[in-house]
Amino acid sequence: MAIRKFTENVNVISALPDAPSAPEYNASILKAKFDEAALKIKSYLNDTLIPDIENTAIEGVGVVRKLLVSYDYSGMFTFDTEEYPSVGGVYDVVLVGGGGGGSINSSYALSSGTGGGSGAVTKTVGAVLEGEYHVSVGSAGVSDAGSGFAGGTTFMMNESYTFFQSASGGDCSSQLSKIGHSGGIGGSDGSYADGAGYYGAGGDNEYGRGVRGAALSDDVVPAEGYGAGGWGNFTATCGAAFIYGYVRV
Repeated sequence: MAIRKFTENVNVISALPDAPSAPEYNASILKAKFDEAALKIKSYLNDTLIPDIENTAIEGVGVVRKLLVSYDYSGMFTFDTEEYPSVGGVYDVVLVGGGGGGSINSSYALSSGTGGGSGAVTKTVGAVLEGEYHVSVGSAGVSDAGSGFAGGTTFMMNESYTFFQSASGGDCSSQLSKIGHSGGIGGSDGSYADGAGYYGAGGDNEYGRGVRGAALSDDVVPAEGYGAGGWGNFTATCGAAFIYGYVRV
């Protein structure tokens, strides 16, 4: 965007009469006239010029988007904007929920394997953040006989414990439900054997690929990345949080 110009008239004093007098020009009015031009300039600098410069920078003039920090294992973390400053206080936040666990029958036969859903992926672009934020990364859902366990929710909240953003974990699968549903937007459901050579899989999302089932343990492909669904008794993966900022170059 173009930087807006200062167009206010600052010829305040020269516009006064040669001999200003009361009641039209008393002491209070004259004092205000002497301050008027400076206040106009101050208002332009704070309310127009500086925001325009910061917005122009964010659009790519001398500033680049950079991954400031990633939290890629389950747990609670503290993100502080003083430790990770960004131009204009603007950040992009990506959260990934933990993957849901799969299930297998009590005999642990791979043919009974079912897939858990992947964690959701939520993105906030252009968020203005200030101060400290608590970031909790969702754990991977455990796979088990009969029924697995759901993946944990990944969330971010401010110092007042008000939620800023969250991404739900994937649902577990069971021998009854067969399918573990995704945690929501950006995720996919798990699946189970179709009886025609397909053994099912854990759910995928943009940041993770779920377990790929097979008839033999050696042929099962483990989950990769973040928020990927488990299958059978093969584990899911935990969620993650990625926080991007804008830095001058």
